[in-house]
Amino acid sequence: MEAAAKDRKDRLAALRKRKNPNSDSRSAPSEDDGSNGLVFRSYTPQDESLKDHVQPASYTDIKHTAESATKHIPTETLRDAAAKETDEVDLFNLAPKKANWDLRRDVEKKMQKLDRRTQRAILDIIRQRLAQGGNLADAVTQVEQSEQRLRDQDQDEE
Repeated sequence: MEAAAKDRKDRLAALRKRKNPNSDSRSAPSEDDGSNGLVFRSYTPQDESLKDHVQPASYTDIKHTAESATKHIPTETLRDAAAKETDEVDLFNLAPKKANWDLRRDVEKKMQKLDRRTQRAILDIIRQRLAQGGNLADAVTQVEQSEQRLRDQDQDEE
C-alpha cells in the first residue's frame, strides 16, 4: 500500500513539474504572486477573483477514461455469446423438474375448498354422535380412526 502511495506521489510530482517546469514540486505556492494554491479544472467559479485560477484539464492529462477502461467489454460479450450459441441445448434443463406442476397449481384452490368442506363435515359428524348421547372423546377418536383408514387407502392406491 505504501508503494502505491509512493507511486502516486511520484506521478503527481511529474505532472506538476510538467505543468510548471520552472518551479520546484515541493515548494509551497508563493504569496507574492497572489496564488493561494487553488486550481479549478472541472469547475468554473462565480467569483471574479477565482476565475484566474481556472486551468481546464486537457485530453493529454487524462490517461484513464471510462471509455478506455471499458473498450474491451463489447468484444468479450460478443465472443461469450457466440460460445453459448454453439453449445448444445440440454432438453433435460428445459423440461420442468416435476411434470405435473401446472396441474397442481390449478387444482390447489379446489383442494382448499374441499379441505374446508371436509372439516365442516367432520364437525357435523362429531355433533351428530354427541347428540346421540355419546362421549366426546369417543366420537373424536372414532372420526380420527376413520380419517386414518381413508388416508391409508389413498396411499395404497397411489
